[in-house]
Amino acid sequence: MKKTTSLSLMLSVILLSSALAGCSSKSNNDSTGTVSPSPSATAAQSSAAASTTPDAEPVTIAYWHIYTDGPMKDLTDKLLADFHTQHPNITVEQLGINFFDYWTKLSTSMAGGSGPDLALNDTSTLPTRAKAGAILSVDDYIAKSGLNTGDYFPLLVDKMKVDGKMYGMPNDTDVRVLYYNKKMFTEAGLDPNKPPATWDELEQYADKLTKWNDKKMLDVIGFSPAIGNLHLWTLAWANGGDFWDDQGKPTFNKPENVAALAWEKKIQDKYGVKAMAAFNSQASALGFSPFIAGKAAMVVDVNNLYQDIKTRAPDMDFGVAPIPNNGTPASWSAGFDLELTNNKDDKRAAAAWELMKYMTSPEVQVQIHEVSGSLVSNMKAAQDPKFMADPNWKLIVDQMQVSHFIEYIEAMPSWHGSLDPVEQAVLNSGKDPQQTLDDAQKAAEDALANFGKTQK
Repeated sequence: MKKTTSLSLMLSVILLSSALAGCSSKSNNDSTGTVSPSPSATAAQSSAAASTTPDAEPVTIAYWHIYTDGPMKDLTDKLLADFHTQHPNITVEQLGINFFDYWTKLSTSMAGGSGPDLALNDTSTLPTRAKAGAILSVDDYIAKSGLNTGDYFPLLVDKMKVDGKMYGMPNDTDVRVLYYNKKMFTEAGLDPNKPPATWDELEQYADKLTKWNDKKMLDVIGFSPAIGNLHLWTLAWANGGDFWDDQGKPTFNKPENVAALAWEKKIQDKYGVKAMAAFNSQASALGFSPFIAGKAAMVVDVNNLYQDIKTRAPDMDFGVAPIPNNGTPASWSAGFDLELTNNKDDKRAAAAWELMKYMTSPEVQVQIHEVSGSLVSNMKAAQDPKFMADPNWKLIVDQMQVSHFIEYIEAMPSWHGSLDPVEQAVLNSGKDPQQTLDDAQKAAEDALANFGKTQK
């Protein structure tokens, strides 16, 4: 069984490579594009000082991102051209790199001393780079520019901080919600305006919505936790669970977590391994969500699915709702941010800050949302009245109030990746939820103990 997970697919790769990232010393020559410089400032090993007085002396900076073609690349070209008009002394050399190649190339360049001055990066791995001194704190720039961090989603601002200092600015994020097919609801005798709110309701609705063919294979699946972008940690949060306590100790086999995994198994067992394998094989061949194809009546997925529905199935009658919970409303977010690489060049750092500030401004972020449909970090943009008039979008944005990021644990930064095989073993191989989480707990405790030995 395979879950679509755009941001989470890359996390383990980034975590392994970002630890290699060191400090850069000069601009990358592989970049292409154009923009320009403006202020001057001071950049130290782990923080940068800002200047409020623009410096008219020309400066060239490198900006790396993941937009190689399509509408977002076109928009990026336009935005950088507009930025250059506003800051004629700052020239921006941009480089767009394929999503799956980007993270390795970025961390390798930073380790080799030729990283870009400004880089789009993964928020959940930011502490690794901050602690290594590979990126700069932007506290002084924020203070001297008068930028209000209160304009950004609090969850995202919090994730930009390490040891009380802020490193970079959040760019965009995502959030998981329940999508449901209203036409299928009506056909199954369910109220299309009353989506399931609890796990019990979700199970009951799924039973009514599931359709089997004469070969005892799934024609339409009501709901499966293995389809879309719903992971064990999200269900555990929705059951009042967690995987780390306030002291940073693992709680993998906490009763609430075990109950969440057992509930997943209960739902999955209704379909059987053979039928699910056949369904997943057919779904994978689609190249897009089975929900869009009308093969899944309900699915938990990221907000980007909303944009896909608009593109691929604009006439679909569907609704969006919070993830059904077992007493604790919860969702899961991941995201990208913009970071200043520690290139030990005050002038370039100051110019890169100007671009960072521009790219996260409400005016620019409105344009980014209009083109990509992404949940941008600037609340003024994400909550623009013209977007919030859409009740589906409003609900998506509102879920940021209950959303979680994956906790950053220095001793085990990719801990959540270790839960996927645990989850799959229970759902596909019939393993016992309690035993698998007991084993995961032991592995986490060992990882912390081994890490502790390296710190002595």
